[in-house]
Amino acid sequence: MPALGKVLSSIFRQLELLILESVRILERKFKIQIYFSLTNKILKRKWGGKIIPLGKNLNPETYFLPSQKIISLLSRSNVVGISKCYCRETQHKYLERSNFDNPIETCIHISFGKSLKEIPYKSENLRKVSKDEIITLLEECEERGLIHQIIFFPNPNFYYVICNCCPCCCVVLKKFLEMGAPPVVKSDFISLTDLNSCNNCGICTNWCYFKARVIKEDKLYFESDRCFGCGLCVSKCPKNAISLVSK
Repeated sequence: MPALGKVLSSIFRQLELLILESVRILERKFKIQIYFSLTNKILKRKWGGKIIPLGKNLNPETYFLPSQKIISLLSRSNVVGISKCYCRETQHKYLERSNFDNPIETCIHISFGKSLKEIPYKSENLRKVSKDEIITLLEECEERGLIHQIIFFPNPNFYYVICNCCPCCCVVLKKFLEMGAPPVVKSDFISLTDLNSCNNCGICTNWCYFKARVIKEDKLYFESDRCFGCGLCVSKCPKNAISLVSK
């Protein structure tokens, strides 16, 4: 029921920051892991992030749908508002482990929950920026090693915000890497390495937060089941030996 999904997505968007802040306070006060129970039991498979890569990381011969890459998604929309990242701002505020060089205003909001088959039409109470500025922001985030995610509710088909996430701050990405909750859904792509061009330098392994790329005995090994198709390895490879292809 697409209409119901959009309504539920919109309602959760209004409650999300309140829920995140309440859980953060309770965890700090009582030293307990609430996120895991909340996302693996109450919100199991309902809330989390789906990774979507930048179009420039895709192999030119790869066929894609407009909902499969983030710039294509934005180029067809009227989303013009960005806001501060709750996760990164909170980490900075309490001086917790974080990369303080990364920008704070990195969340691209929409005002009403949308299906991936549709396009958001406006945003409210946000700093208004042009589409070109949003694309520049996405490219800067990519350069900094941030992962593009659409945050969804009540399932991966309905999203309400586009985030640019790092593993040291993001509630979704950080908690997933630490304990497998909340869920992070893989993109529709997987990285492919041209072994003739690869010199086993290992630079890509430093940017693969999901540990799909590792160096063993001075040789690159790729564990495809760990690849989430974010595309960071593509943009970081000095030999241009990696590309994203459709699964």
